Amino acid sequence: MQIVFGLQLDEEVFPRPAHTTAEHSLMGPHKLLDFLAIHCGLGGKMDNNQHLRIEFFRQLLGRHLEQQADAFYQDSFAADQLATAATLLQARDELLLAGWNFSADSQAPERLQTLANLEASYLPSLASSLDQLPHGFADRFRQMEQVIGQRKLPLTQLQLVEPIHLYPICWQRIFPKLQQKGVVLTEAKATTSPSGNSDLSTFRRLLLQADQEEKLSLQGDGSLLILKAKRETDAAAYLAALLRHNPQFRPLCLIPEKNRALDNALIQEGLPSLGIQSASLARPSLQILKLATTFFWHPIDPFKILEFVSLPVKPLDDRLANAIASQMARRPGLRGEGWYAAINRLFEKLAEEGPSDKKRDLDEVRYQYQFWFERKRYKIGQKVPSEDVREVFHYLAEWATTQYDLSGNKNHSLLVLKEQARRICDLLEALPNAQPQLTYLELERIVRTIYEPSPVVFQERELGHYPYVHSPGAITQSTPQLLWWNFTRNERDYFFSRWYKNEIQWLQERGVQLQGPKEDNARLLWHRSQPILQCENQLLLVMPESIDGQEVFAHPLHDELEAAFGELTAITIEAKQSDQSQLPDSVFRLPHYQSLDPYQLGSPRPFLHIQRKGALEAREEETFTSLDSLFYYPYQWAFRHKVQLKKSSILSVVNDVTLMGNLSHRMLEVIFQEDIREWQKKEVDDWVDQHAGGLLAREGAVLLMYGREPERIAFLNRIKYAAWSLISMIQQNGWSVEATEMDLKGPFQNIPVKAKADLVLRRGDEWAVIDLKWRGTTRRQNIIRNEEDIQLTLYARLLTEGADWAHTAYFILDKGVMIARNHLAFKEAMAVSPDLEHQEVNQRIWQRMANTFDWRMKQLTEGQLEVRTRQTADEIDETYGADLLDLLEMRSEDAPFDDYRTLINLIE
Repeated sequence: MQIVFGLQLDEEVFPRPAHTTAEHSLMGPHKLLDFLAIHCGLGGKMDNNQHLRIEFFRQLLGRHLEQQADAFYQDSFAADQLATAATLLQARDELLLAGWNFSADSQAPERLQTLANLEASYLPSLASSLDQLPHGFADRFRQMEQVIGQRKLPLTQLQLVEPIHLYPICWQRIFPKLQQKGVVLTEAKATTSPSGNSDLSTFRRLLLQADQEEKLSLQGDGSLLILKAKRETDAAAYLAALLRHNPQFRPLCLIPEKNRALDNALIQEGLPSLGIQSASLARPSLQILKLATTFFWHPIDPFKILEFVSLPVKPLDDRLANAIASQMARRPGLRGEGWYAAINRLFEKLAEEGPSDKKRDLDEVRYQYQFWFERKRYKIGQKVPSEDVREVFHYLAEWATTQYDLSGNKNHSLLVLKEQARRICDLLEALPNAQPQLTYLELERIVRTIYEPSPVVFQERELGHYPYVHSPGAITQSTPQLLWWNFTRNERDYFFSRWYKNEIQWLQERGVQLQGPKEDNARLLWHRSQPILQCENQLLLVMPESIDGQEVFAHPLHDELEAAFGELTAITIEAKQSDQSQLPDSVFRLPHYQSLDPYQLGSPRPFLHIQRKGALEAREEETFTSLDSLFYYPYQWAFRHKVQLKKSSILSVVNDVTLMGNLSHRMLEVIFQEDIREWQKKEVDDWVDQHAGGLLAREGAVLLMYGREPERIAFLNRIKYAAWSLISMIQQNGWSVEATEMDLKGPFQNIPVKAKADLVLRRGDEWAVIDLKWRGTTRRQNIIRNEEDIQLTLYARLLTEGADWAHTAYFILDKGVMIARNHLAFKEAMAVSPDLEHQEVNQRIWQRMANTFDWRMKQLTEGQLEVRTRQTADEIDETYGADLLDLLEMRSEDAPFDDYRTLINLIE
């Protein structure tokens, strides 16, 4: 059997074997180790168990510190146990591969003595207590090395891709042993200097000789080209079009990153898919791993829960998730009154639909809700039992398996989720009995240790695709044409040794040779130039300025190009519309941008005319919100209530202003359920301190999150001030609380109208309606001054039903002030028009509302729909002339928070 062995041949290789054969194979370090280990009687492939090895080593370090508290790693271990364990385990594996037997005398450097003590004294006892200490690559390699001379191998020839001196020391120890077994070792041949005077040949000779001092000239013959673009997506689109226009150009593609930007562009141009894997941590299925831990803690993180229920792939029924997301967006908390109302409505509806919906198991939906949202939660400063954590990740592993089967074995990211959830369970089971609970940081660190990108193939490899590799060292033979995608700096630009000079010297004196930065850098330099040296005829380098929105730097070989040739304009193609490349047509047929004529979207029209009679007739019932739209912006009323164009709810947590407004409303609503007639300021403050925490947990958990304490304290202080201001005004003016959030009903122009008043007060035969607002003192004053407080007027009329008008006022919670028309209801109020009689003004506003309603309904009956904006207001007012005198004063600005700006051509 013949094996081609290279350090970067564990993934995609070129040329790719046409079919599997037992006589010839290409292998990287892991594949060759598996091959040798199997034939040495050491079993099958190595398990993916690095997470368990790190956990076992963490326990080992913890035990060691109990005996030697001043160990050199004590401070790092106290800061991050898993990271320290991973680093020291890597150091231990490096020493093992270097051939050290972990025998240290008293003259050994401190760190080496510590690692030797760990290996010699603690590992055997730890292994016996944990059944078996997991072996990694280094352990398996040393086992193979010890027995390889005793076994017969079905290997006749080993062909090396890299020069033998570039291989790690451990492999250089294996090669002589293979030769002793009769294996013919073939070293990589040195690349000969290319002939010819093309730009590519000149550059290849430069890479081989590296002693050119004078500037070279470029011929622009097309053998060496650079494609530049602003973004990698622009480069991909241009390049795909170039490949489609030039079918004779079929290059080998070197694609360093596992992303699909180029593959997507090829598919869009009708070219065969590469079938490239996309490795990303942003897979929705993998997001579950990070978000699942939020259900263990109190206070909750509403943003993470909203993200969890909004994932396209989640262990939660879609309708249940949507109901929770909608509730969480409005009131970010758990188990409030609105929460349980929404959940109960959903389950009642699902129960009614049960017989007709065969795909939904109601019992399973209930279990999902109980599992995630009714579980016990722990304060974030406490610890969660590891059993609870194991239960959640075991459930995720089982769910991922089931969903993968239901998807027809297509969603491979679910398999990755299953595997990573299983690893977390394994790691939790490996925890010592002395650690039955986990802190918040310990749990997050465990998940981060397991969390890895998910390689997924979204589009299968298609017939006639371009060959590709991910690593420069994966090109084992020459290729006529090469495309180097993202020719940017993505290599390590630094090398350092984790060992001190005295440690290296001590090991060398005992025959242990460590791999140093010099060897790593030499290997990097050799791999870096191989793609260009293997390209014979034509090389295209793709250089975007940014990738995934981040600026990138040119590949180091680009610096050598500039140093050798100076100006590179003759070989550069710009992927932009204004590019005027001088490239001959005989080289490439370049794609060209097609200019599209701009499409004029138009401007708002003052009126829309509806031909169908009766289409805009009055509704059977109105609300204040609908009446407000009808009065001022009738197109909104028509679109929303007649055409039924309603914006879906935005599944994002409300902003702070809206949240504080909602919370303040809710808190005052609950306060006024108490008997506040004899309350003093102390009772108000005590009540807020006692009940605020529970209310925030149910409806405003955002303010309980880490870092929000100053805002939470400031908000509660405002609530205390506002509540006492309002209560004291009620007490001093002889009012009593009649109701909060009171439903109001009554007729308006013979049409039933519904409304909800924030606070209703009573004083003998007098009534008062208070509308609570979080802020907007000046705006509310202007509304009352201009007699535009139609909301309060409507409330006053519906409350008294034809009797004397109720008093009305705005209470601004942010400032703790009352804004009213006069002082008749509240002596402390900011009176906007103290000399005016509120009943006379309310009657005048009511009459204008009625006139405006009749006028609007007449327009709608005739099919005339006004579109009032800043652009159309003057034209509309000129059309009406003096007809507006007895109506509400129309507005001259655009409607605020308009959902229909696109429909009326109001686009900025």
